[in-house]
Amino acid sequence: MIATVLNRSAETMGGVPRWGPRAVPAVLGGVMALAVVGLFVRIMAYPLRHDEQMYVPVGALLGQGDLYRDFGFNNLPNLPLLMALVFNVSGTDHYLLTGRLVIFGAWLLAATAMALIAWRAAGSVAAAILAALLLMTNPLLLGPAGMLATNNFLPMPFAILGTCLFIAGLDRERPSPWMVGGAGLCLGVALGFKANYVFLVPPFALAAFLAPGRMTLPQRLRYAVLPLLIGGLIGCAPVLFYFLRDPDGFLAHVMRYHRGPHIAYWEANPSLDGPKVMTLAGKVKLAANVWLGGGGIVVVLAAIYGLWANRRPERGAAVPTGRPLWPILLVAALAVGGALISFVPTPAFPQYYILPIPFVIALVALSYGRLPRLRRTRHAPWLMGIAVLVILAGMPRLLVRLPRIVTPESWTGYSTHAAGKVVAAAVARNGTAGPIATLAPLYPLEGGLQLYPELAAGPLVYRVGDLIPEADRKHYRMISPTRLPDLFASQPPAAILTGLEGELDDPFVAYARSHGYRPLAEPVLRDRYGTAQLYLRPMP
Repeated sequence: MIATVLNRSAETMGGVPRWGPRAVPAVLGGVMALAVVGLFVRIMAYPLRHDEQMYVPVGALLGQGDLYRDFGFNNLPNLPLLMALVFNVSGTDHYLLTGRLVIFGAWLLAATAMALIAWRAAGSVAAAILAALLLMTNPLLLGPAGMLATNNFLPMPFAILGTCLFIAGLDRERPSPWMVGGAGLCLGVALGFKANYVFLVPPFALAAFLAPGRMTLPQRLRYAVLPLLIGGLIGCAPVLFYFLRDPDGFLAHVMRYHRGPHIAYWEANPSLDGPKVMTLAGKVKLAANVWLGGGGIVVVLAAIYGLWANRRPERGAAVPTGRPLWPILLVAALAVGGALISFVPTPAFPQYYILPIPFVIALVALSYGRLPRLRRTRHAPWLMGIAVLVILAGMPRLLVRLPRIVTPESWTGYSTHAAGKVVAAAVARNGTAGPIATLAPLYPLEGGLQLYPELAAGPLVYRVGDLIPEADRKHYRMISPTRLPDLFASQPPAAILTGLEGELDDPFVAYARSHGYRPLAEPVLRDRYGTAQLYLRPMP
C-alpha cells in the first residue's frame, strides 16, 4: 500500500500524474497549512531567553542613543535597525511580541524562497512544498536559533532568496540583471544581520565570473558581476555607514569584542549556564550532534546521493533535462562554506550551526531536478519517502504547543508585557523617578520605564567590561561590575530589578542593600532563569 502511494506520488512529482493530479499537492498543502499554524504558535509561546534581553531593547531605544558607543551593541546593525523600523511604524509598546512576529514573517519568507528553488528545479508543486516543510521541521531551527527575536534566523531567508534570484536570473536564455541585482541586495542584507554570513561572498563572486559559461566577458560583467556588486553594496549600506563613520570603533565592537573579551569571559566562567564548548574537538562533536540528529543525516545523504547521481553518465532512454550543473555546484559550495564558518565562533552554541541547513535542502531539490525524467521517476519514491519520514519526525515539535493558539494571554510576548506592567505599577506606587537598573531590561521596557543606556543590552557589555582592552574603552560608555557604583552615583536608579542573571546580579543587590532600597515582600515576576526581586529607592 505504502509503495503504491509513493510510486503514484513520484509520478506526480515527476510530471506524469496518473491518479488525482491534484491529490498529492492538496494533501501536502493541508500539511503545510497545519505546519504554518504550528510554527506561529511555537514562536509566540517559546520561552523568553537571555539573548532577547540583549537584542530587543536596543532596537526599541535606538533613536535615543548611538548603536555602538551608547548601547555597546556587538553585532552588525541590521537587527536593531529592522526592529526600530517596525516598532516606530507600528507604534507598539509590545516589543517582544512584535519582535517574535518579525521572526514569524522571516520564516514565511524563508519557506517561500525554499519552495521557489524546489519548484523551479523540479517543476512540481509537491516538491516545492516538501522542500519548504523540510526547512520548517528541522529540529535545530525549531529550537532557540529559529524561535527567538535575535539575529540568528533573520539572515537565512535573505540568503535563500538571494540564491533563488541569482539562479533564476542567470539560468535563462537572456540573463536578468535585475534579478541578479536583487540577489546581491538580499545577500548584502543577510550579511548585515550577522558577520558569519560572509561565507556567501566567495561562492557567489566565483559564480558571477564563471557561470554560465556561454556568456562572453562583457556580457558577464553587464549581466552578472556588476548587478551583483551594486545590489550587494546597497544591501550592505547600513554596515558601510557605521564602518565609514568610525572604522576603529566599529571593529572594536563587531570584531575585537568577539575575539578578545568575549572569549576571555567564557574561559573564566566555563560552566556558567552549563558547560561551554571552547575547543575544536568539542565543536566537531557538537556539529555532528546538531547536523546529523533529528533526521539531518538522512537529508545529508540524500544531497550526497543527488550529487553522485548527476555525475553518472546518461544511459538508455533517459532524456537529459538540459539544466546546467553550475547551480548545484554553487549551492554545494554554500553548504560547505556555511559548515566551515560555523566552527569559527568561540564558545560554540548550537545556533551557530544552522548556516548550511537550507543549502543542503536546496541541494537535494536542485540535484533531483537535474536528473533525466526516466531516472527522476525511478528515484522519486525514495526521495519522497525520505522527505516524508524527516517531516513526520519534526512535525511533533510544531504541534506540541498548538492548543495554546486559543490562549494568547499565555504567549510569551503578552506575559512579558504583563510582567513589565507589574514592575511599572510597583515603581509608580513608590513615587520615585529615574531609570531602572537591571540586567533584564526587557521587563521595564515593556512597562514603559526608563533604562540606563549602558544597560540597555543587558549583560552584553557589563559582564566583560573589566576585560575590554584599555585601547578599546574609548569606544564604549563603559560599564562593569566594578563601575556600577559610579553609574548609580551620577544618577540613582528609581528601582533595581535582580534575580534573573545569577551572580552577575550580586553588585546590584549589594548596592540596593547598602543604600537603603526597600525590597518588595513578593516577587514581581518569574521566568525560566529565576524569581525577580524588585528593590525600590527610599523616599526622601
